[in-house]
Amino acid sequence: MLLNLQVEWTPCDLCGAEDWEVLFIGSDRRHKLPGEFGVTKCRSCGHLQTNPRPTNEFLPTFYPESYSAHSTECHRIRHTKRDLHLMNLGRKFPLVGKMFSTAAAWRFRRLVPKWLETENGLFLEVGCGTGWLCALAWEMGWQAVGLDINLNACKVARQTWDIPVLCSDSLSLPFKSNTFHLVVLRHVLEHLPSPRQALSEVYRVLKDDGWVALEVPNAGSLGRWVYGPLWDSWDLPRHLHHFTPATLRRLMEQVGFRKVKISSAYFKPFVLTAKWFPSKNLLTRFARLLLELPSWLLLPFLVANQQGEILRAWGLKEG
Repeated sequence: MLLNLQVEWTPCDLCGAEDWEVLFIGSDRRHKLPGEFGVTKCRSCGHLQTNPRPTNEFLPTFYPESYSAHSTECHRIRHTKRDLHLMNLGRKFPLVGKMFSTAAAWRFRRLVPKWLETENGLFLEVGCGTGWLCALAWEMGWQAVGLDINLNACKVARQTWDIPVLCSDSLSLPFKSNTFHLVVLRHVLEHLPSPRQALSEVYRVLKDDGWVALEVPNAGSLGRWVYGPLWDSWDLPRHLHHFTPATLRRLMEQVGFRKVKISSAYFKPFVLTAKWFPSKNLLTRFARLLLELPSWLLLPFLVANQQGEILRAWGLKEG
């Protein structure tokens, strides 16, 4: 099928312009599938977008069975089972329960802080993959529903966690308007042909005074500037859009979200060393460790300047 791969140029999803500056041409470095794809910058608004990119018909071929986020091999399944076990221990041993619960809830709280909680809140995760975040949401008191376009991921989520998961396109959500208190898209927006259309659908299904929570790679990160075309999170051609703090905020406000909050408090020092010492033998691991320890000193600077590896954002649908 890839022998007849079809690609297309698309207008900017933020402003509709078709005047692009080509930053570089790349390929599928993760799965080594054929094709050449560009990262381009809109000369009108500065948004970064993959052009040319596979047509919608060919996009699924770049998510093979080995794509970890859709399979039982996803490492986050193992981590979530550990977290749920810690939460159970916390309930059994009240004296240390708070310590166990705090440690177990950390991955969930990074994207869903306590100030988003609401009693009997309805929680939707768009692009839920193997459903680990929905499983944690149920444990934290939310009534959670997952949605993913990949049938295998939906099967894994249902079988692993016994949670409600729908297999559907995120660009046309199968829910009534004003349904959910919180909608989460974690590392999903960058994969979608039209983030604007997807967020408009999210806005529609949110209740008044409901929130959206987003997590995407940060194309304004230090790692992007250090590695340029070799930055891991370009992930061509699966990532169709590449957001900076400014373009993510602009998109959210264009759709109608208010009180937009954006943070970049996540930093992986190994991102700055893995390309120099990619193998896993003892010597290179030691060399990476020596470089990673002082690199943590950059963390306050990266937080202050929103240059961490990922962006987290929250937006309110005002009633």
